[in-house]
Amino acid sequence: MSKMDNEKLDHLILETWTDFIDLKNKAELSEVLIPNSMPLLWFGDLAKYEKSDLKILTVSKNASYAEFGENQRYEKLLTEFSSVNLETYKSNLNRYFEYNPSPWFNQLAKFLPVFDSAYKEYENQINRALHIDLFTPIATHPVWPGLTKSQQEQFKMKFPQLLQLLEPDILLTSLSVSNLKILLKNAGTEIEEIFDKEEIGKAAKYVRAYRVDKKLIVINGRNFQGTYFGGMTDQFVRKCLTEIKGMI
Repeated sequence: MSKMDNEKLDHLILETWTDFIDLKNKAELSEVLIPNSMPLLWFGDLAKYEKSDLKILTVSKNASYAEFGENQRYEKLLTEFSSVNLETYKSNLNRYFEYNPSPWFNQLAKFLPVFDSAYKEYENQINRALHIDLFTPIATHPVWPGLTKSQQEQFKMKFPQLLQLLEPDILLTSLSVSNLKILLKNAGTEIEEIFDKEEIGKAAKYVRAYRVDKKLIVINGRNFQGTYFGGMTDQFVRKCLTEIKGMI
């Protein structure tokens, strides 16, 4: 990343951390924020993502409470203090997939090789993917869909700023129609549907793709009962992704 990008990234981290501290002081949110947690602006190796020929972001709604507690994956220096050491924070996020990542990511990870990509170092995969969240980088319990509308409104979206910094070529996600509209609205202004296929014999099980501002490609697969690209065969999903790859 250039020096200017690093300055913007550091500013975003500090801004997000300030938001997090402010939220912890709101009585309405005390029951849904995770003790000894921290904002998770991204998951994965940022430096290797930046060097990738094809930059891929996977996107979900918000970070999981399962990243903390007994599954603690981050240094106590970060999760037990109210201020943030920028270099320690970035280092912890960059190492996420190297040490005990959540099995939740397996469902998305298995499709990344279509794009010669992976969350961590694998033979033959030349691109490194990152994961980010649409609505907030702050973990909650319950997760985003279980929060009240009033609670959701307290969180500040960082997704547009992350897109500006990370400049992805592809977003890979599995959102409801309403949440996809929110993502597309925050990704750009000119939206063109370029791919739409349903798996034969599987009602409403689909993969769709959109080109945003003539550059970014957003791929959305049906979310089936919380499973990303769920209810479809892996073979069908990979075939769709391979066709979309040919449109890049």
